[in-house]
Amino acid sequence: MSRPQSSDNAVAAAHAPHRPAAGTGVPHRHAMPLAFGLQVAISAGDGLAMVALASRVYLGSHASWAVAAVFLAITIPITALAPVAGLLLDRFRPKPVLVAAAAGQALVALAITQVGGIRPVLALATGFGLCAAVLQPGLGAIVPRLAGPMGVTRANGYLQAATWGGFTAGPLLAGVLTAVGGTGLALAGVAAVYLLGAVGLVALPLAPAPATGGPPGGEQGGFAAQLSAGIRFLRADTEAGLLVGVVAVMVACTNMAIVAEVAFAESVLRAGVTGYAVLVAGWTAGMLAGTLAGGRIPARRLAFTTLAGTLATGVGVALAGTAAVLWQAVAAYALGGLANGMEVVATRSFLNLRAPAHIAGRVFAVYSGVLFGAASIGMAAAGGLLSSMNPRLVLFLAGGGGLVAGAVGWLVYARRHRRTAAAPPG
Repeated sequence: MSRPQSSDNAVAAAHAPHRPAAGTGVPHRHAMPLAFGLQVAISAGDGLAMVALASRVYLGSHASWAVAAVFLAITIPITALAPVAGLLLDRFRPKPVLVAAAAGQALVALAITQVGGIRPVLALATGFGLCAAVLQPGLGAIVPRLAGPMGVTRANGYLQAATWGGFTAGPLLAGVLTAVGGTGLALAGVAAVYLLGAVGLVALPLAPAPATGGPPGGEQGGFAAQLSAGIRFLRADTEAGLLVGVVAVMVACTNMAIVAEVAFAESVLRAGVTGYAVLVAGWTAGMLAGTLAGGRIPARRLAFTTLAGTLATGVGVALAGTAAVLWQAVAAYALGGLANGMEVVATRSFLNLRAPAHIAGRVFAVYSGVLFGAASIGMAAAGGLLSSMNPRLVLFLAGGGGLVAGAVGWLVYARRHRRTAAAPPG
């Protein structure tokens, strides 16, 4: 067995700023259009599943804790399995792994249509989390093998626009299907969409992976060392680690709002399930515009955009808490979604350009795991707060948390760069 520090050195040596993964082949000319369509389909399934599951447990219990519980059942496995999922993506060809994950989500959705009661739904909802633990980071890690001449940032802009375009359509489709045939029909729609995504992934052409010249997993070292390569990268690259940490705090706060907005739309604004779906769609429509704009961010401005987007996301959530009617809340959510969309493209592109290709799966798995772990914390906190607090106040707290995270991150980032600029050359 090689010395453990050899893998540490491989991680630490790969920090040439803002560089694409070296050695990636030229993608097939149909790769990006097909990837765009796949992102639309898979994200529509995500949005459809989110509203269908939340509505199913809320209508069955009229309890906000049930909504928080179903989201936690999905997000906790993504965090807990991040190291293993990342190693799977780096050790094996990504396409079969992603196909299996999408097909698994289709099977879970079909199974949920056959059960009743909150506990069986929660148990099966963990299946979404198990599959998403692989699917979410995998779709991010393969972007350099799809980008081609357009570059990673532009490719992320298009793909994240597709993501949020699909996620905008998904909640609206959920509202229609639920009105026609209840949540069972909506979940059947989830299964059909994920199955379509699995078929598309089979046909997706990827450019050849860059040669690493090393063993499976991309570097030498024991199994534990290979599992932790993504974490060590974020610790060694201080800017990447800072951005992921700041975004994680913002995600925890905005996910407090995700739980609160169900009760906010239905109990405070009196807009019903349809109003809730429109509120979610307002955020995702803003995300769509933000991701398209984010694709044009110069590489040198990616970190700045992440921090500014975090601040503005908090502003949007806080403004939604002041809304007296639905359209005001939707407008505030559109603003927050716009900022959030630019932040997502900036953060993902930053990681694509900084992470070495041989550990990209593990870096994105840690990124996904941290964010979904933060989401779990935010949802759990909201579930407790809503038992004794008005949903409007929870939205205020969620927005304020995003503002604080962005401000503190900006101060740390600016101080670090002032210190770097003041240091003597060499």
